[in-house]
Amino acid sequence: MQANTNIDDATGETRRWRRYDFAVPVQVTIGMAVAMLFAVTNLIGCGTGSNSGSTSSAAFSGSTATSVKGVTATSTSIAAGASSSATVTLNAAAPAGGAKVALTSSNASAASVPASVTVAAGQTSGDFTVTTGNVSSDTSVLITAAYNNTVAGITVSVKAPVTTPTGTPISISISPASASLLAEASEQFTATVTGSANTAVSWTTTGGNIINTGLFTAPNVSASTIVTVFATSQADPSVVETAPVTVTPVPTPPPSGGDTGAYSSTGPVASWKAYQYLDTDNLYHQAIEIYNAQGAYPVIGYSYASPGCTDLGDTFNDFWQPIGNGLWWFINQPDLVYVTWVWYNNSTDKQILQQTPCIDYSGAPKYN
Repeated sequence: MQANTNIDDATGETRRWRRYDFAVPVQVTIGMAVAMLFAVTNLIGCGTGSNSGSTSSAAFSGSTATSVKGVTATSTSIAAGASSSATVTLNAAAPAGGAKVALTSSNASAASVPASVTVAAGQTSGDFTVTTGNVSSDTSVLITAAYNNTVAGITVSVKAPVTTPTGTPISISISPASASLLAEASEQFTATVTGSANTAVSWTTTGGNIINTGLFTAPNVSASTIVTVFATSQADPSVVETAPVTVTPVPTPPPSGGDTGAYSSTGPVASWKAYQYLDTDNLYHQAIEIYNAQGAYPVIGYSYASPGCTDLGDTFNDFWQPIGNGLWWFINQPDLVYVTWVWYNNSTDKQILQQTPCIDYSGAPKYN
């Protein structure tokens, strides 16, 4: 407070006046944050001498200083225990030395942020990470950014794990739990979801194709391959069940050839003799004796109803375990009298090492 006197030149009256300076708080709300500013108001009151007076106020000039324009996030719905990238944006490029923007969270246990993020000089934005904790129910959290007496914010929702009202977690079972298929063959998978009224799943696979009904088609492979089928809960995508599928190449039928009257021969890896073997059913079946074998290899018998080993009739003798010397494989369909035997290097690569001609077993020697 300041007291002053002056004399009116026209009337000769003496006037006294006092000047009062005091601060009036003005509340400015920016989004959900509050900044307190103070404006100085000057009031001039007239004293005795004359009944007239005057008032004036100090001028307030605006500022073009850099300020916070907004906050955005890659996702405003974040699962508990996960994280999301967020960005603070300024209204203008950060000054020399950068702009250090203070960050706060209304609930740090649910969603935490670093204490600050620095927007590099000449840039208008800076990134930071929102990291969520464990919550028992969906929780809204306000993330704010403050710089140069300006504030902006964004609300994120931290999503609690989905459970039933009784607290039972969601689970998935797949049927079949695993499968073995030839290349490009199909298998129908089904998924059973418990713990949720929403029993729908999304199907995916690391190889081949699977449609939304769970029908899987194996890829075309040149060697034995394991692919994985996934069933993901649509109620809670964090719940996933898998089923492995072993896919093997389709065996290449041996090339057809003319019938031969030869019922024995020697090849690169073994010698062989063809016999009609009298089995316990009193019927003769196609058999092969292996000797002088250089090792144990899978030997597959391909049987046909037609001369020349055309019109493939049966390949059920696909016992892919390595075998050596001995009398092996009695084909139990005597009407398929034409057979070609093939030696493979192994059950994975399935490279042909040797094979017999198309044998007409109707004239092969009998083994009783």
